[in-house]
Amino acid sequence: NYTLWSRSDAEKSLIKMAKKIEINIMNPPRQGKPLLVLDLDHTLLHFSRHMVNTDQHDQMLRPYMHNFLERVYRHYDIVIWSQTKWTWVEIKLTELGMLSNPKYAICFALDTSVMFKVVGFRNGNPKRHKVKALGLIWAKCHHWSRQNTIHIDDLARNFAMNPECGLKCTAFRRDKNPEQDTELLRIAAYLELLAVKHGDFTQVDHNQWQEYLAKHESK
Repeated sequence: NYTLWSRSDAEKSLIKMAKKIEINIMNPPRQGKPLLVLDLDHTLLHFSRHMVNTDQHDQMLRPYMHNFLERVYRHYDIVIWSQTKWTWVEIKLTELGMLSNPKYAICFALDTSVMFKVVGFRNGNPKRHKVKALGLIWAKCHHWSRQNTIHIDDLARNFAMNPECGLKCTAFRRDKNPEQDTELLRIAAYLELLAVKHGDFTQVDHNQWQEYLAKHESK
């Protein structure tokens, strides 16, 4: 189990950061669409700078990545949040075709510069690490909140500030049997159900997303 050492200190850091940041919208939010925040590395892809400017781009993508983004875009506005510098975020989004696909659009992207450190405990052991605090987005885009936001990441600590909004996926590594990886297809099915059946996402425990999906697929 994971707990924050001091939520009040974390909230102060959030407020301070929210006053500093500017969000550059690439594609305007659509009315009534909930928010899907997606990590990049090991969630949607396994990037290698050595493959940039080569014909090996597809090898970096998690299987079904573009299909996943096309499916979820029908129901959600998509935001990318990567724990890397903006230069690399831009390269990944551009080189891997995520900004030019006609079947989905990225609303905006955030990088590591809008993350801040908190102290948390996992199994009694303290650890200082950065977080992706969704409150930064909610402070700028008031139509989104914990009720209509879901964040998918391979690192649970990234949604330590908003655990009720987080869905932890398995980490994708292109050298570990990528052809057997169908995680994005299953998460897409879960997200479709969530958007259609639930006006308030906090009523659903995303930790149990696979059980939820199995239950509805069996009907």
